[in-house]
Amino acid sequence: MEGDRNMSKLNIVRRCYNCGAILQTDDKEAEGYVSPEVIKNTNALVVFCDSCYAKQRYNFSKHELACSDEYLSMLKDARASDALIVCVIDLFSFEAGFPKDVVDIISNNPVLVIANKRDLLPADADDQKLKEYVAHRFRVSKISVEANDVVLTSLTGMADISPIAKEIEKRRRGHDVYLIGASNAGKTLFLSSFLRSYKNNTFNSVVTAKYPGTSIRVMQIPLDSSTFIYDTPGTPTDNSMTHLLSVDQVRLAYPSEPVKPRIVALSAGESLCIGGLARIELVKGDKTSITYFGSKNVKLAKTRSKHAEADFFQMIQKGFLFPQSPFLLGPVDLAAYELVVDETGSRDIGIEGYGWIGFHGKKQTFRIFVPKDVAIYTSRSKIPVKK
Repeated sequence: MEGDRNMSKLNIVRRCYNCGAILQTDDKEAEGYVSPEVIKNTNALVVFCDSCYAKQRYNFSKHELACSDEYLSMLKDARASDALIVCVIDLFSFEAGFPKDVVDIISNNPVLVIANKRDLLPADADDQKLKEYVAHRFRVSKISVEANDVVLTSLTGMADISPIAKEIEKRRRGHDVYLIGASNAGKTLFLSSFLRSYKNNTFNSVVTAKYPGTSIRVMQIPLDSSTFIYDTPGTPTDNSMTHLLSVDQVRLAYPSEPVKPRIVALSAGESLCIGGLARIELVKGDKTSITYFGSKNVKLAKTRSKHAEADFFQMIQKGFLFPQSPFLLGPVDLAAYELVVDETGSRDIGIEGYGWIGFHGKKQTFRIFVPKDVAIYTSRSKIPVKK
């Protein structure tokens, strides 16, 4: 879960890891009761109600994106040589895809961001504002990037990336270049396009070989007699919704054409089911229009929050909601987060790999339910929505 510095209170709603009940400390006879001392003295994101804990003891560890030591050693070389980091991102969904150990290493390197898949966002979205948004998200993750460090593109195997190649040459200042990015962000397409127009004026060859001191095989493209582009392996995406889906369900969950915003009005006590994978509930606040930016194949359904959890799983079982995941069988498989909005203006709640929800802040409290280990984030709007 990641948050914008300007978003005030994003709290985890703790649920029993065994039975899925929302934990509470008020009524010993009601489901989900947990001793106040347990809540007070634990740092776990999810704990267990007293009833379940009495039956069995459990271990729980928070999931975080992590890269191998060998991968990190490559980036340490990049840091030591002041190499240019070229980071390819999926513009549709990248906000929660920054592994902390990678950020810690490259935060002081020069960075050029290739924001791929511009074609999946509405054509009328303002490109300059998109660049500013991307730069903002990098700075939130403690990587120094400005809007002029961001290039928007829609890569294909035949794309003309000569302007990007010229920008890389200008920015690298005679140093090495390390190409990084999450799996499926578009690094392979970028390299295919780059190599089509690449001219090797050195005595070195383009090779795929073990990076020095590691067992990792990387493509090494000579730029001059002593510097190279190193194509590093894709960083993990196991906090993305797509990680939980079959190939057929990914085709439903991930857009294949420009997303068209869908607007739903929620009153306090109402929920929106976002396919068979997520749900957002307006707990408190005035009636709010929320705009879903995601695949047209994601089925949306509104329900009253009093029965929302039961309705959600009934609609999944009956095939009314899609896409679906075989790993989402009941409430115990969901994590719940509570968002208290103190700001005004256009804001986003995003689900990694599954799109985002835009709304105008006006002192609302939302509750968001997603499968465990799927990251959510809050931010200023990627594409501002109307009131």
